[in-house]
Amino acid sequence: MPVFISYRRDERLDAFILNERLLLEGIPTQLVPFDDEGQTLDDLHGCFCQHMADATHWIGVLYEAHGEDWWTAWLLGAAAMAHRRVTFYHAGSTDLPQRLGKWPVMREREHIDLFVRAYHDEQTFGRAMASQAGRSLVSDRDNADFFHADLKAKIRRGF
Repeated sequence: MPVFISYRRDERLDAFILNERLLLEGIPTQLVPFDDEGQTLDDLHGCFCQHMADATHWIGVLYEAHGEDWWTAWLLGAAAMAHRRVTFYHAGSTDLPQRLGKWPVMREREHIDLFVRAYHDEQTFGRAMASQAGRSLVSDRDNADFFHADLKAKIRRGF
């Protein structure tokens, strides 16, 4: 169940900290910088499609300006359609756009611990994504919705 982490150059430190924390917990990651300088839109599209297909979770590392970015919206749509578990990491002091409110937002390093616990709970309680062969879309969607609601509640409560 690899976790796809996308970030821009400005969020590099937060993305690296997040990546290292997940790796320490034995969680496989795909750390992918998003920088449209020097890359064509087709290259970015192909890269993100492949990473999204390979992952079970997507964490978008965002700062204030990137919450309104069209690539964030595109990745969110791709993740939602594929029933991926979506989480944002937002270290900024302002709120993200309201349209992102359905998904959990990690703001502090302690929230990463809550993500790790939710990730491992999925495996422990059998809510991980179904295999490609016996794929159950309704189960995947329900499990993704449970993951989002559970992690949001843990972040809100602080445990």
